[in-house]
Amino acid sequence: MSVCSINQWQLSAPVTLTLCLCVGVILLARWVSRQQVFPGRNSFVLLQLTVLWWMGAAALEMAAEVPDCKVFWAQMAWPGIVGVPTFWAVFLWQYVNSSQRALRAGNIALLLVGPLLIWLLALSNPLHQLFYGPATQPISAEQGAPIRYDHGVLFMAAAVYVYALMLFCLWVVLRAAWFSEGVHRRHYLAFVMVTCVPWSANISYVVFGVTLFGFDPTPFCFAFTVVAFAWLILGVRLFDLLPVARHLLVEVLPDPVLVVDGQGRVVEANPVALQLAGLHRAWKGLPLQHWPVFGEPLSQAVGSAGEPQEQLDLACGEAFFEVRLRNIERPGKGGMQRLGQMIYLRDVTARHQSEVNLAAALALSEERLSTISELHEQLREQALHDPLTGLYNRRYLGEFFEREQSRALRDRLPLALALIDLDHFKLLNDSHGHLAGDEVLRAVAEHLEMNLRSTDAVFRIGGEEFLLILPGVDAAEACQRVESLREQLASVRLPTRAGPLQVTLSAGLALWPQHGHALDELLQAADAALYEAKHAGRNRSVLATQ
Repeated sequence: MSVCSINQWQLSAPVTLTLCLCVGVILLARWVSRQQVFPGRNSFVLLQLTVLWWMGAAALEMAAEVPDCKVFWAQMAWPGIVGVPTFWAVFLWQYVNSSQRALRAGNIALLLVGPLLIWLLALSNPLHQLFYGPATQPISAEQGAPIRYDHGVLFMAAAVYVYALMLFCLWVVLRAAWFSEGVHRRHYLAFVMVTCVPWSANISYVVFGVTLFGFDPTPFCFAFTVVAFAWLILGVRLFDLLPVARHLLVEVLPDPVLVVDGQGRVVEANPVALQLAGLHRAWKGLPLQHWPVFGEPLSQAVGSAGEPQEQLDLACGEAFFEVRLRNIERPGKGGMQRLGQMIYLRDVTARHQSEVNLAAALALSEERLSTISELHEQLREQALHDPLTGLYNRRYLGEFFEREQSRALRDRLPLALALIDLDHFKLLNDSHGHLAGDEVLRAVAEHLEMNLRSTDAVFRIGGEEFLLILPGVDAAEACQRVESLREQLASVRLPTRAGPLQVTLSAGLALWPQHGHALDELLQAADAALYEAKHAGRNRSVLATQ
């Protein structure tokens, strides 16, 4: 730096123009940093800063009058020379792929490794003469004349590195153009042309020695490229609607995706959507409702969706899709301006089939549960009923009595209980056989059931023993009802296989709560009354005493 004396600088017109361009780049970087977020914005700002470094070093090289000072500032320009294509490649990749992720400090440091390494090789040139050779000298003896550089091996290696980055940039935009069509392809081809401008200038300088103001024209061309891209992105806004979704539509999403403008026309669709609709050409600008297969139902669903994030179900033949809507907007006068909608159809056929299978399985399970419940109820009924007569058995007696007792207590009503035994039943069995005896038991059970109220209950609690529970009946009515049953039974002959047989009964009655509060107490009182009826000659009913 000691070779650059303060008195050995010249402010020429090219230097002034270059400094003005530097100021313009600063203002552009400041303006871009304040704009709405677009893919790769941070890397675009870093690109502008590296262009500024390169042009600043170029201005100082042109202003210096001493050859060694010019060579020094040429060496100082290398962070910008290598940094520009580095961040240019990062910006294009992020923009084409719609990446909103900002570069982290660690990523920036990693990207700066190449520029800093080449910068150190350039600064150490006096030690090895492999970057600029011994033939590096002014083009004439005139003071402040431009330097003709003798490009060494390290310079060529650095140039190969830079050209590799430029080839990557060119591949990114060519690839985007290849996967696009129509106006999208023209937009990306414009990117290709703008990207080729500085590359062509650099090749012209290195290979053919073409200069601008006797200097490398590449940084000036990069300044033009940065301005052109800033105008394309933030000026005419060519990429507000379509390229923002480009990567998502073409390469990533495996499900149908459509972009619909404000008039309901489909302006973009990914290959999966085209395959589902069976369209190959002449589909751009076609109203959504005119699309085959799913256009009409989807148009109706979108029209009735209301909020853009509402989820809808769409059936297309045997396939089922979950519809998600997203508005595509940009800031405008008076708030956000809606440009269109992105419609994402997520294939949920497998899930729908699983839901159908699950519903069928649940229905089958419910049917089986109902069957099991019915069987359980049948088993319960069988467990509570006497298999011979069909009457309730002793297992159900306690439950029924507790319920009727609670009701009688609540409603302040009486409750009667009658214990019935068939007279001389053992003799009947011995004389006519057990089968005839069973027929007698069934006939007596039927006789009792037919002559009782719906609120009454009859139980078979032993071989020939029956129990009647008569809710809401006092002593007089209970005796009258039991006597009526006894007289009716005694007046008929019961049909059996042994012929018609006459059967009589004896009964003992007890009342709640006069003869006891618990069921066992009442049964004991009724049994005592029954014993008294049998001792008195049978075929009679007796009310228990206090």
